[in-house]
Amino acid sequence: MSYIGIISEYNPFHNGHKYQLSESLEQSGADGAIALMSGDFTQRGTPAMADKYTRAHAAVLGGLDVVFELPVIYATGSSRDFGDGAVGLMSKMNNVDYLAFGVEDDELGLFYEVSEILATEPDDYKDILNHYLSKGFTFPNASEKAIKKILGNSIGDKLSKPNNILAISYLVAMRKQKSKLRPIIIKRNDGGYSNNKLTGKYSSATAIRHALRNNESIKPYLPKVCVDPYEGFLRKDLPDPEWLSPFIVSRLIYDRNLPPEISNLENVMDMTEELLNRIRKIPLPVRYIELQDYLKTKNMTMSRITRVLLHIVLGILSSDREKAFENGYGEYLNLLALSDNGSKIVKKISDSPSLKVINKKSLYKPSNDFNERLWEIDKLATDLYNQLIYDHLNIRLHSELTSSVRGLKTDKGSK
Repeated sequence: MSYIGIISEYNPFHNGHKYQLSESLEQSGADGAIALMSGDFTQRGTPAMADKYTRAHAAVLGGLDVVFELPVIYATGSSRDFGDGAVGLMSKMNNVDYLAFGVEDDELGLFYEVSEILATEPDDYKDILNHYLSKGFTFPNASEKAIKKILGNSIGDKLSKPNNILAISYLVAMRKQKSKLRPIIIKRNDGGYSNNKLTGKYSSATAIRHALRNNESIKPYLPKVCVDPYEGFLRKDLPDPEWLSPFIVSRLIYDRNLPPEISNLENVMDMTEELLNRIRKIPLPVRYIELQDYLKTKNMTMSRITRVLLHIVLGILSSDREKAFENGYGEYLNLLALSDNGSKIVKKISDSPSLKVINKKSLYKPSNDFNERLWEIDKLATDLYNQLIYDHLNIRLHSELTSSVRGLKTDKGSK
């Protein structure tokens, strides 16, 4: 048996995802597909439009066989951390031979060239990179300029598109880790991740969420079988990062009034000295959007800022990331949803001493301090999200420790 792995957010699962899944299965001839999906918070550090179990449920109805959670430390990390963690876990799964991902440009050869440079970091790349960093460019922009200097400007804007960036991060991780996975790229047909305009049957998740904020129906853009799980959220306001304000500000208040070891802001993952200094200078009280505006600089992307703000709340530290890479990315796969045939697949892919599938959450006992810390962060993120949803939408979600998953009846031919 052979399976495809897909790394995703499914925020929400839409027609483009269904297309990507179908094309990947056809190209590979694989027997099914497994997803590693971001949990309740996205890579930008913002709350997802629906909780992870709802989104995973919809994805299985849309054709996935099994959906596991990508641990929060990777799911809310930079593209490098996102790719490293996801590829590291996916590579441990037995019988998962392919990694499929969407791209804005069908340029696998180019992406291999770029990933070779980023994985090996030759001297000419490092020299050019440091030159642009010294001039105040953000790391992503400096890296893009360095690669263009080496490979030529004919690359155009291909290296600045979100899905292309993630594709390259996967290829870099696969090369560094000597992964068994074989890449399958599927060109997006929805205008790209950043496109916030509805483009017909295939529209991006960004455009769909934008439409939802404007009280437009999003049902035409989702597979029909995937709509029902979202119904409880479609009638409510879209979760807003502004809801994090009191949690963030409480940490800033601690930082200014209590011993440094309590706030520990300087050790937060993705924090920089410049960013920390700006955080400590901002007048209180403050709202989330004011924090964003105050912290944005020429060499600091908004995505990094929003990630850092979430990491402050969750207490995710740089040392957590270092331990993750040193300890093989984790020993567990948190099960979120599976098809009626999924139990058999789970047994095949997890028949390994290096992986434990968590279904009955209260029964999981981490084997060491690192995995206990990883699981602690995941549970904390779930409890935070559940509190946000309860406070603002009056929806009471299940506690992580009371959740377990049963196979869903599906019709793989459904539209």
